[in-house]
Amino acid sequence: MQETGNKDLREYLDYLKSHPEEMQNIVTALTIKVSNFFRNPLVFELLSSHILPDLINDFRFINAWSIGCANGEEPYSLAIILKDLQKKENNPVTVRIHGTDIDSRAIENAMKGVYPGSELEDVKKKYMDTFFENIPKPYDELTEFEHIFRIKDEIKEMVNLECDDIIARLKTKISRHNHFNLIFCSNMLIYLNRPLQEEILNMLTEMLYETGYLIIGASETLPETVRQHFDQPFAGVKIYRKKSQSQQSLD
Repeated sequence: MQETGNKDLREYLDYLKSHPEEMQNIVTALTIKVSNFFRNPLVFELLSSHILPDLINDFRFINAWSIGCANGEEPYSLAIILKDLQKKENNPVTVRIHGTDIDSRAIENAMKGVYPGSELEDVKKKYMDTFFENIPKPYDELTEFEHIFRIKDEIKEMVNLECDDIIARLKTKISRHNHFNLIFCSNMLIYLNRPLQEEILNMLTEMLYETGYLIIGASETLPETVRQHFDQPFAGVKIYRKKSQSQQSLD
C-alpha cells in the first residue's frame, strides 16, 4: 500500500482492479523464493546413489516435476545429477524435468540460468567445472568484479520451465493428464491450510506412478490419508515411495 499510495486494503483492492499490472508486483512481493542448488545435500545424495538408479532400472525413463521451483535451482540440480549419471554409465535414458512457479519473474530468471557465485557455494567442484561457465561481470566502476556463472545448455535443455499455479491446476484438473515418477513439493505446503495441503497431496499421489517418489520439505508432513499410500524408505528423511497396488491391498 505504501508503494502505491493507498491508505487501506479496500483502496488497494480497487487499485488492483484498475491496474492489472500491479498483480505481478504483489505476487513477487508475497512469494518466497529462498532456494539454492542442492539445497538439502542428503536428499540429493540419496537421489544420486539410490533413488534415480532405482527409477531408471524400474521405468527406463525419468519424468520429474519440481513444484515451486523459484529461480530453477532445484530442477537444474536434478538435471546435473542425471547428466552425471548418464555420462558415468553411458545410459541414454529418456529424461523430462518440469519446473513450475507462480512467479513469472522467477521463471524468467530460471530460463536465463545465470547465478552469482555466492549462490553456488554448495555445488561440488566437479559439477562447477563440468556444467557451469564462469562469466566475470563488472560489479561497478569502483569495485572489483564478482563472478557470475551460467549453467550450460546441456543442462538447461533437460528442463522445461513454466509459470504455473498448483492451485489453479488443482481446480482445472489439468495435471491429472500427466504422470510422473518423481515429484518435488518442498517448502510450499507450509504456506497452505491443512485441507488444501491434503487436496493437493491427494492429487499428486494420483499423478505419481506406482513405486514413484514424492519429496517434501523437512518441516512438512503427510496427512495420514495420504501417508497410507507411501513407504518411507530412508528413516528421518522426507522422501516417500508410492506403494504398488498389491502392497496397498496387503495393508
